[in-house]
Amino acid sequence: MSITRTARFVCYVVLLFAAPFQAEAQNSFTDAEAEGIKAFLHDNFRQTNACMVIALADQRGNRVFPAGKLDNGTDRDVNGDTVFFIGSVSKTFTALLLQDAVERGEMKLDEPVARYLPTSIKMPTHGGKEITLLYLATHAAGFPGNPDNMTGASVKEQYETYTVEKMYAFLSGYTLRREPGTEFEYSNVGMALLGHVLALRTGTNYESLVVNRICRPLHMDSTCITLTPELKARLAMGHDDSGKPSLPWKLQAYSPAGDIHSTANDLLKYVSANAGLAPSNLTPLMKQTQVVRFKDSRGLPDVPGFGVFGRTAMDWVDRGAYQPPGMELLGHAGGAGSYHAWVGFDKKQRRGVVVLTTANDVSSEAIGWTLLQRLPLKRDNATEFAKEIVGLGFAFGLDKKTDTLLVTKVYPQSPASQAGLSAGLLIQKIENVPTAGKTVAECAVLLRANGSPKVRLELVDPERKQTNTVELTRGKFLTSG
Repeated sequence: MSITRTARFVCYVVLLFAAPFQAEAQNSFTDAEAEGIKAFLHDNFRQTNACMVIALADQRGNRVFPAGKLDNGTDRDVNGDTVFFIGSVSKTFTALLLQDAVERGEMKLDEPVARYLPTSIKMPTHGGKEITLLYLATHAAGFPGNPDNMTGASVKEQYETYTVEKMYAFLSGYTLRREPGTEFEYSNVGMALLGHVLALRTGTNYESLVVNRICRPLHMDSTCITLTPELKARLAMGHDDSGKPSLPWKLQAYSPAGDIHSTANDLLKYVSANAGLAPSNLTPLMKQTQVVRFKDSRGLPDVPGFGVFGRTAMDWVDRGAYQPPGMELLGHAGGAGSYHAWVGFDKKQRRGVVVLTTANDVSSEAIGWTLLQRLPLKRDNATEFAKEIVGLGFAFGLDKKTDTLLVTKVYPQSPASQAGLSAGLLIQKIENVPTAGKTVAECAVLLRANGSPKVRLELVDPERKQTNTVELTRGKFLTSG
């Protein structure tokens, strides 16, 4: 081989191997993003009894960014091994346990749940259709978020005192409003029931399943439900609204819906396996839990401002979060009391984010989505994450003085913003129909009545006493509010 040909061959080999490395570097979190996290933590957790740990996983490796103190009777700083209560993130473990049981031949996704319950329990049906294990894992059983037989003086007491006996009584007395498997409705009791039948089928308890079938294979040695003395010493202390110490909740029948404790370092192993960064025997099963099956438009009706779950899998969701080009993001939030957690990953770029905190004035979920979306982490998006919306781009209500429609908020970069709308303007007419005397709901119908992407509004500026007509065209825009 000539020198020229040799040089060309070497260059080809270098370029062949350089391309994947360049892609990995491009998909990995940058040093600038890491510095942004450090600055955010420094600015928000200097003089507070709350703490936070943010952790990143990518092809460069894992990075952990802690801030704050344990506040558990010691003066120790939090770190990647600090223990937090992760609440509903536990549901992703429960869904994975079902897929594992299917892989072992112990259960089948399309089997009726009733097959695994005592014969004395009457499982509800609708139109002759039974609730299957898959319907529980995908929140499609038709159950409400919580049953109507929870009792207690506080929300904490209602959750902590909910027993298997109460769950059985709920099942035997509940009437389904629709056919199972037709619609997503987030249900704590449904996921609790799934974990319960998994334990019944395998002849053990839920915690043993989590530890033996998920944590040990992934070497997650600090993840469990019942804390040992050594783990208690590493537990970050939560606080109630008055600032008093508040320990994690202790659940009974609801344990599979949200009772796991873990650390950032352990959850990095979990999210890395989900993202395919550190493949294990569980990774193929994890991929099956990530298959999107529904699109939620219901959200949590009892939680104002919650939004929707978006595209939903087993039990991962995308929450309607903005999906930047080249990304496919899934995550799950959890928490109770003063403990808040979020775990998410990018299926395409193979990145993961973990956020754990005891702070009540920020959202672990908003921070997690923002980092996964590769957007700057600032105080504003520490409470609201970016969503991509198709619409006109303004919020409205009724003006009490004139009884006409009032623009209350205009979203940046939206069609309304680009057309010059601002809060405080009155919408006198929608497509030449007066809004005076109509309800907000009736006006909402007018805004989309003709099915056209365009809508004509007659606006009044009450301060300048000017009237103007604009035509808006519905389109996509990002919002974090």
